[in-house]
Amino acid sequence: MNNDDLDEAVQVIAAAETVALACHVAPDGDALGSMLGLHHLCRSVGKHSIASWPTPFVVAPHYTYLPGLDLATPPEEFPSAPAVMITFDCGSLARLGDLAASATNAGTLIVLDHHVSNDRYGTINVIDVDAAATAVVVRALAERLGWELTRDAAMCLYTGLV
Repeated sequence: MNNDDLDEAVQVIAAAETVALACHVAPDGDALGSMLGLHHLCRSVGKHSIASWPTPFVVAPHYTYLPGLDLATPPEEFPSAPAVMITFDCGSLARLGDLAASATNAGTLIVLDHHVSNDRYGTINVIDVDAAATAVVVRALAERLGWELTRDAAMCLYTGLV
């Protein structure tokens, strides 16, 4: 992971009034866990965040235990041009489905991922191909921001690892 990219992401997130968070279509545990983990962390420090994933706006039954699913915003209510948007575990704009336009229109687009195949479509790309999961990248980001893990954030990030 490039520390300069991580530092740049930290500066943008710290300065942002609101961050829009999105993961890929048909989200798996890493996508959901990473996104919801950062959503919980934002809320714990008083930073406004919006979290969503593309249509269909459903999750597999084995993820319904994740704290924060009830806090997610349906994709039709997601901002069309967020000032700061962060994607999780998403290797390309195409994987964002109906949220791809929001990513294209974002003032700053931060991509957090661990896949070597990532298209690096963001303004800032924080990609650690040596990480076991995007959840590891989110944990590094939280540490750099000085944000302590909450129980709910830890549960989400653990899901991302598993």
